[in-house]
Amino acid sequence: MENVKDTLRNYILEHFQIEADDPDFGDDVHLFDYGFVDSLGATEIVLFLEETFHIQITQKDITLYPMNTIDEITEVVENKLKG
Repeated sequence: MENVKDTLRNYILEHFQIEADDPDFGDDVHLFDYGFVDSLGATEIVLFLEETFHIQITQKDITLYPMNTIDEITEVVENKLKG
């Protein structure tokens, strides 16, 4: 089974049609500043994470925790999974 980070990365690469070898793309790259994801895409990512990992990401989570990179999003999801 894939871990959270791999699952998220693969979803973003496929869903947003990003080449895996894109030199600007990486786990610590700001997805919005670099134009990989827009606000609609952010909503799609949240829905994907909620459905895939059976968690709920609230507005409070989005406000309190940075969720701009794959690393940051992974940390939020893993914390949710730990309870």
